[in-house]
Amino acid sequence: AVIRMSNIPSASDALKFIDASPTPFHLVNEAETRLLEHGFTQLLERDSWKNTVVPGGKYFYNRNGTTIVAFTVGNQYQPGNEFKVIGAHSDSPVLKVKPNCNRSAYGYLQVGVECYGGGLWHTWMDRDLTLAGAVVLKQQDKFVRKLVNLKRPVVRVPNLCIHLQSAEERQALKVNKENHLTPIFSMVDATLNNKEEGRHSSVLLNLLSEELGVPVEDIADLDLTLADTQPG
Repeated sequence: AVIRMSNIPSASDALKFIDASPTPFHLVNEAETRLLEHGFTQLLERDSWKNTVVPGGKYFYNRNGTTIVAFTVGNQYQPGNEFKVIGAHSDSPVLKVKPNCNRSAYGYLQVGVECYGGGLWHTWMDRDLTLAGAVVLKQQDKFVRKLVNLKRPVVRVPNLCIHLQSAEERQALKVNKENHLTPIFSMVDATLNNKEEGRHSSVLLNLLSEELGVPVEDIADLDLTLADTQPG
């Protein structure tokens, strides 16, 4: 195949966008930044657009921070004219952190996950994985959502080493979604003296607290997924 040098900047920019978008939250945030840089105006669904959207304008809005809609209005547009729509997914098959993710087994602290979508789950094994998504903080009398992307390996879904499997077992690998995909987070000793372990491990909450620069007590809820740390 022939690679045209003129295509390399576009490909590099696409990879930067992908690397900045480990979750739908981050994808919407990155898309909004790029749209604003290109002259788009942000709209809010709760507002009236009657005197805002005009011919020749460029606009976008998001819903729940996970869906984004961008559109332009032609200079000669008249109500009733046709329009064209292009749609794409903002999500993809991932391992999603459970609402009650505190797990431990065989001396290891784990993170409880569930499969979202129909993924090739064996490809998640033995990779340097991180956590990304949104953290809900309770600050004063309101809740605030903050994005987080640790960007460094913190969890791993281990595979059984080769000398503990027969050739037949390797060929017939069948992933049990409940038992085989729970990632290892740390040694369980880190929480042995903590008697207040709840839905989420204190190790996980402390990690997020340090990353966001907030007290652990401010963390009200999590919406996290596992993500690959390898660029591209």
